[in-house]
Amino acid sequence: MSAMPQQSVAPEQGTLGRSRAVSEATRYLSAAAYTDEAFAERALAAVLDDDLRAVAPSVGFDAASVLRQCLRARRRRRRRDAWLLIAGGAAVVLSPLWTLLAGAAMMLGTRLAPFRPTRYGPLGPLAALVSTALISVLLLVQLQGAATGDGETGLPGWLVGRPVLALPFGVAGYVVVVAHLWGTRRLLVGRLRRGRFRAPDASHDGRYAARLAAVEEAQRGNVTVYSGYVPFVGHGTPVAGWSFALPLVPAGHGTLLSGAAPRTGTSGQPAPFAVLDLIDHVRSRLAAVGLDGPDSDRLPELVLEDRIFVGGRLLTDDARVLPDRERMPRQCWTDDEVRQVAGRPQGAARHYLCALVPSWGAEVVAGTFLHFSTDGRVLYLECARTLLEPPRWAYHDVDRLTEWVPASQGAQLLATGAEMLLRTAAGAPLRLIADATRVLRYDRRRARARRLAREDLGHDYGARVGVRELATGSGYHNYFQVLDAAKHLKVVERHVLAAIVDFLDERGVDTAEFRSRQTMILNQGVIQTGGLSVVGNQAVGAGAHAEQRGEPVPAPRGGRSGAE
Repeated sequence: MSAMPQQSVAPEQGTLGRSRAVSEATRYLSAAAYTDEAFAERALAAVLDDDLRAVAPSVGFDAASVLRQCLRARRRRRRRDAWLLIAGGAAVVLSPLWTLLAGAAMMLGTRLAPFRPTRYGPLGPLAALVSTALISVLLLVQLQGAATGDGETGLPGWLVGRPVLALPFGVAGYVVVVAHLWGTRRLLVGRLRRGRFRAPDASHDGRYAARLAAVEEAQRGNVTVYSGYVPFVGHGTPVAGWSFALPLVPAGHGTLLSGAAPRTGTSGQPAPFAVLDLIDHVRSRLAAVGLDGPDSDRLPELVLEDRIFVGGRLLTDDARVLPDRERMPRQCWTDDEVRQVAGRPQGAARHYLCALVPSWGAEVVAGTFLHFSTDGRVLYLECARTLLEPPRWAYHDVDRLTEWVPASQGAQLLATGAEMLLRTAAGAPLRLIADATRVLRYDRRRARARRLAREDLGHDYGARVGVRELATGSGYHNYFQVLDAAKHLKVVERHVLAAIVDFLDERGVDTAEFRSRQTMILNQGVIQTGGLSVVGNQAVGAGAHAEQRGEPVPAPRGGRSGAE
């Protein structure tokens, strides 16, 4: 019986097989680490905060590389917040009222002034800056008069303070924010533009070095330990699939493919076969499609892998996944261990043959997951499918930055600094306190998590979410991304069904019922009608069983066309 290795089709051509570290998805997520603070913090919290949890598969991108970029972005923001705390604290102490009113005026002025440099040139942002500066000066004059006794305001002296002395610190805070934005722009242009991107090294991993090393090993593994109900964490949104049970009865006359002769035993029953034989046959058929199939069906980016899925709360009695309750689950299995689960799918661990087709620089990944098992004289077939949608459109702004800074972009950068000054400075103390607390409680939190894992036999070791899924936007950016995703799902499905029919025919199994279901599956698959994509699934005939695995393939929602 042939071995069952984890297999990649055309690794020198496929994005997933080539190198996750240089894919477009990795580059855009690395840019998001510096431009989207919420994404960076959520990604770090999902993977690094609990080092006992498994790591979700890295589909089309390098999770360790993105997490290192998130850590670097956090350190940059920490330095910015420290300087803002110093400058803003001094301004608040010297003149609390002026600092608050001037910051509010800057934020309000940039929101009300024209803020579309593509239409107004640099005049819109410059008008915002000039208006907020004038308002701040007027406030300064009024409050300075109150402080020197020239006017009667009825305000406490400590609240008015010395606005003139607070002015330099207020300006310093604004300079800190603008300098941070400018440094981010230079970093994006110099390191993250197409053709310049390089994965960061591990020299600054610090306390997270062991966890990041585990992430690198896990993303090369073949076991998914998931939290929750749906097992395909990291692969995107489940879409419609199908499943049914097929009786293994002898074939009648006229049911065989042309030229195929049934192989039956002496009793006239179908020739016995193992589930592993069917898995190997389907894998071989898909591998041929990826390498040298017909031009219309060829999928040079296709990646095949055998993957085990197991629930994160069901690991107590399975030493294969959890040899040590105080360490993260084992996500790299040997071929023999994978083969054992595939041949006898019992208990919490289940085997799936995964066919992943990345496109658009691995921004879109269509996944097909195939599970086969036998129960007596019945063959059970399941096909689950997922779609990983593109990262948010805003992350593509890195490709629209130029080496030189046009006047409109420079003015907008200055206005953006004014707009975000107040809320950034106000949140700086809380962020610094949270960072300090995280550092001080790091060892205590790890010890507490291990104590809970020892005592709780149902402790959840599963991955809650994948880093790639945290960056997914609300829709597709291009009409053809939807078509490509639907096409890849259907091409894989068609060859899977054909491979199953051929396998069963060769072994003398009656495939009449399977062929009728195959026709319905293919006809009720992906239908494109105007702006709507519909995925349906039906199974007909005696004993047919069909399941809805998720929402239909979504049409673009709020996305942009490629011309934008």
